[in-house]
Amino acid sequence: MEIRLFAEQILFGDRWQDKLLELDRYEDCEPGAGIEMPEAPGRPSGLGLDEWRGREKLNFREVRNFHSEKERGLVLHFFANHELLALELMALALLKFPQAPEKFRRGLVQTLKDEQEHVRLYQRRMAEIGVEFGQIPVSDFFWKAIGPMHSPTDFVTGLSMTLEQANLDYAVHYAEIYRKLGDGETADILQRVYRDEIGHVKHGLTWFNRWRDEGLSEWEAYRQALRVPLGAARAKGLGFNREGRLKAGFSNAYIDELELFSQSRGRCPAVHFFNANCEGQVASGRPGFTPSKLAGELDEDFQALPMLWCARDDAVLVRKKPSAFFLRHLQGLAFAIPEFVEYDARGVADTPLLERKVNALKPWGWSPDSDCLLAPLAAGLPAKAVGSCWSDDMRALYAKSWSATRLREFLGQRGEDFLCGRDIVGVACTSADEVLSVAGDFAAAGFAEMVIKAIYGSSGRNQIHCKGGQLREGQRGWLQKIIKQQGEVVVEPWLQKAVDLSLHFDVGAEGAVQVRGWTRFLTDDRGQYRGALIGQVAAGLDVELMKFFYGGGRDPRRLSKLGSALAAFLAGPLAKAGYRGPAGVDTLVYRDGADLKLKPIVEINPRMTMGRVALELRRRVNSARTGLWLVLSRREVEAAGFAGLTDCAQQLQAKYPARLMPDGKQLSEGVVFTTDLSQARSFATVLLVGESLDVCRGYLTEAGLR
Repeated sequence: MEIRLFAEQILFGDRWQDKLLELDRYEDCEPGAGIEMPEAPGRPSGLGLDEWRGREKLNFREVRNFHSEKERGLVLHFFANHELLALELMALALLKFPQAPEKFRRGLVQTLKDEQEHVRLYQRRMAEIGVEFGQIPVSDFFWKAIGPMHSPTDFVTGLSMTLEQANLDYAVHYAEIYRKLGDGETADILQRVYRDEIGHVKHGLTWFNRWRDEGLSEWEAYRQALRVPLGAARAKGLGFNREGRLKAGFSNAYIDELELFSQSRGRCPAVHFFNANCEGQVASGRPGFTPSKLAGELDEDFQALPMLWCARDDAVLVRKKPSAFFLRHLQGLAFAIPEFVEYDARGVADTPLLERKVNALKPWGWSPDSDCLLAPLAAGLPAKAVGSCWSDDMRALYAKSWSATRLREFLGQRGEDFLCGRDIVGVACTSADEVLSVAGDFAAAGFAEMVIKAIYGSSGRNQIHCKGGQLREGQRGWLQKIIKQQGEVVVEPWLQKAVDLSLHFDVGAEGAVQVRGWTRFLTDDRGQYRGALIGQVAAGLDVELMKFFYGGGRDPRRLSKLGSALAAFLAGPLAKAGYRGPAGVDTLVYRDGADLKLKPIVEINPRMTMGRVALELRRRVNSARTGLWLVLSRREVEAAGFAGLTDCAQQLQAKYPARLMPDGKQLSEGVVFTTDLSQARSFATVLLVGESLDVCRGYLTEAGLR
């Protein structure tokens, strides 16, 4: 029989004897002219793809829990339909591309015959279980995704190297499940499918490598050849079967890339961008602000930080992708690996993101630089997805003077005796003389030390201290420079800190608010951020502080109620200025003589914050454990005797290896560095997990760090 006639009967036939037509001897003397893709293949009654369009379909997730024998049979129904679609697509490729190389076509015929046998095996097993093929709706995704192919390369890229490659994972995964359920017969069928699938993928890969651009790597060529709606993420199933891919002929380099690759399979991704120096950009009012050397290095070192909180199918913009070694290490510790998209001086214009739909833009903070970078993507956002973006109205939200005003207003509405008085609220000053006058007033009121803060600055940077209302030599020059650049500074008393806390919430449209929780963070003697506690905010505190948090036992929800009130109070003004997204409020528990007091607003951050990252990391740490998430600098680890950040990480992780709970989903103990040290110049982040806060601190003190 001619290959063309064989393929026509399979593609257009509507009987099982057409679909499963046996072919022993064949020839390819009359391949004919190429055909157009039909709307749907011919199908036996009950299995037509057009029969189910517009009708509710059964989701695979609804039956794959294997609660009953029927469910186990329905899972096979999904598999059988995939095999049927595959053989129909192979028949379509034979008819669409009659001029393809003869060896390719003959190899495709053999692959098609294997798929026919798979359908027979599934049919027989379903019948034994009591499930009829056509009993539930069938999906047409394979047909719509592969059918419009324009060349044999499109075919092998989409079917062989993507959907069939994913089956190298699925077949092994489900064979093991059925075997554990005591269904060895079904497990054997899946094992047979797996062995055949290796050959099918190998056939497609062999021809793909013959046709692809030799100037590109196997991985790069594959990514470029993919066509929407397919993406490289669809080439992976449940688990990751490296051995099967090696047998199919993929290079180790390709397999490494695929193993770590992540991309949305349908959901439009949110795009994340880390711009730690957004306050500096806000202060300048335009893109192009040049941070200090160390601030610039921190921004570079933490480019991939959004991976710690974003969804698996989100995208993170980076100048350089993290190393495969680092990503594989985190992946092995149950961290989700998102899609990383590299950009350069031209921004996102040359990235594949412009060709895709995105559902949200999420920089660390909105500012002139993030607005400029993300503008090409903002143009394609659907109206319902548009949240905040940069505007001049938002500039005031970053100012510490705005925070001081909100604190004064909030205290004016509250009467709780555990809150601070309005006498410690910071005062905005526009000249050095005004600063000295205000500092003198605070000194006369009994405050020994004052802090003078630039209104735009983060993590305790851009501030000086003075005592007795006097400035030291050199401080006046700094003060005049900051006032010239930013317009004003804030002067406030330096309080005797007991505990630093931060409240986290999300601001929605029209002031809607969702409280996310509190974290306890750590600062050095100068008030600069060092890290945060992962777990209960009161963990490891003395009895006096714990009583303060819980209202002396009379009001255990005191902190929670304060957070709700504070978030509701601030959400309105933030939304009125056009802001939508995460916000954080730094607060302070301090000693006022013999008493403890709480300053509910130290500063407001209309952006993502390190405290919010720590809050998100709680999902990675078992709730019965405590964690510390810290920022380490090269300078401090070298002072402790390490050769650098990498040496510090290697020694700590070797001595205190991170371990997962038995379910393999959360950390139970150990040390894991959460930024890529192969790219770090000056900074790293590290997560320490243990049974208590003292255990976590012990990891550091034994290493000579504090």
